[in-house]
Amino acid sequence: MISSPIKQGIKYSFGTPAIGLGLSMFTFGAFLKSSGFTIWQSFSSTFFAFALPGQFVMADLLIAGGSILNIFFAVLLTNARLFPMTINLIPIIQNNNIPKWKFFFISHLIAVTAWINMFASYPNVKQNNRFEYFLGLGGSLWITSILFTVLGFICSDFINNKILLGLVFFNPLYFLIMTLSNILNRKLLSVFILSATLGPLLNYLSPSWGVLIAGFISGSLGFFYFRIKNDR
Repeated sequence: MISSPIKQGIKYSFGTPAIGLGLSMFTFGAFLKSSGFTIWQSFSSTFFAFALPGQFVMADLLIAGGSILNIFFAVLLTNARLFPMTINLIPIIQNNNIPKWKFFFISHLIAVTAWINMFASYPNVKQNNRFEYFLGLGGSLWITSILFTVLGFICSDFINNKILLGLVFFNPLYFLIMTLSNILNRKLLSVFILSATLGPLLNYLSPSWGVLIAGFISGSLGFFYFRIKNDR
């Protein structure tokens, strides 16, 4: 019997979140097919990883003949962004009645789309229901991603490459729109402005590292500024 909070999370994931993530995973599945991967490898990639940038890095390095150690560290660094997202989200869904081992399981469902949609909806969910709500939200997005990866693999021979390329950008655009919709939040606004200022400058100085450094500096300054301000 599925509880009501889980159903609510599943219901919230339907629509734009599932479509945006699903189309990106559809393209990834088609990419794997064209690159010589098997359908089982495509399925396993999303089932175990569920982080599209890291999955692309893994696939590219495998195609290039990279060693397992190199692939491991490349994917680890690519997906390192999920660690602070997890630290940020766990207190919001904290429930002392839930066994700790379940939080390790649910951490697998924390990806960008699930994370940002949880933050957009959690104020309307009671604290004791948030764990199950996120289980429904993140779990349905995870299952959707797996299905669309396999579907993209199967349908890759029937879809025009230009259409597939366009589908890749649907989820990043959706994420950008979600970010802009919350831009009135002072913390996010300050980090956004600082990143927009530092990004072009640092990218000019270092095309390879500029965006990463700009994001690190902006996020760190924003965090410490509001941390100090809240402690006063």
